Amino acid sequence: MSRIIFSRAPVRINDIGGWTDTWFYPNGAVFNFAINLYSHVRLQESSDEKIKIYSENLDLNTEIANYRKIEYDGILDLLKAAVKRMEVRTGLDIHVRADAPPGSGIGTSASVAVALIAALTKFKGEMMVPHEIAELAHKLETEELKLESGVQDQYASAYGGINFMEFDYPRVKLSPVRISEQKICQIESQMILVYLSSRSSSEMHKNVIKKYLEGDKNIQQAFDILKNCAYKMKNAIKANDLNEIGAVMNENWEAQKMLHPLMVNDDILKLEKIAFSNGAIGFKNNGAGGGGSITILADIGKEHEIKKNLINAGFTLFPINLNFNGVQTWEL
Repeated sequence: MSRIIFSRAPVRINDIGGWTDTWFYPNGAVFNFAINLYSHVRLQESSDEKIKIYSENLDLNTEIANYRKIEYDGILDLLKAAVKRMEVRTGLDIHVRADAPPGSGIGTSASVAVALIAALTKFKGEMMVPHEIAELAHKLETEELKLESGVQDQYASAYGGINFMEFDYPRVKLSPVRISEQKICQIESQMILVYLSSRSSSEMHKNVIKKYLEGDKNIQQAFDILKNCAYKMKNAIKANDLNEIGAVMNENWEAQKMLHPLMVNDDILKLEKIAFSNGAIGFKNNGAGGGGSITILADIGKEHEIKKNLINAGFTLFPINLNFNGVQTWEL
């Protein structure tokens, strides 16, 4: 029987300080939470010399006859880049699926890359520590595909946990934040993850980067606030101060909104109104912003009312269970 290798890697939410983990902002900082929404990979040896890749969510597939002659054509390019960098030379069927939709703003593409690299590493009988996996996953986007990419998502996915990160791009200093089981339960109970819609943030990225490099004072001020929010969140989590956690989320969201007019749309405004009118104390658009998904912090005893009203309004909710394992692989 041919070998079958499995892997899974979590995504992250509530990235306080997001946008500052980039090449154009010096010495940024981010605080984020890994959760049990996974990207899944299944590898199976094939007698066919080709490498076949299937995305079950996107209903797409592609073939690679020779890893030295891979062409990036917009079809599962991130997965092709992993095959190229890992120098896979044997026949292989690669199946990929994700619990979260693409464009959710919670680092799904990074978790896919992390999961595939980990699976290919096990397949080849090699050893890579989480830091190496995260570093390579980031290089797939920036070096192979020439895309804009922060560095927080790959590390959150590889390590899991609650993490405070400081950046000297592309280097990452990751500091896990240890909290009690009681605090973990409280965060899981009070945080609500709302999916809005898939969105592409490329136009927003280009505009924000351009204005920042031109010296736009409002953009620079927003980035400084975002960075400081990461430090504030680290202190708020350690103190288990729910109101302060919410206040930091709100401050971060206000700074995000300073970056670009596309940061807010009608769906976000509607969601924000429902959340705060029913007992929310914190609100933040995950990732770059402008859609995707939102993390809400409910006041104690208000979580059910918020969820009920959001569902009645047609919004989709995802469960929040914190992940402390990071990427995992196993074999049949």
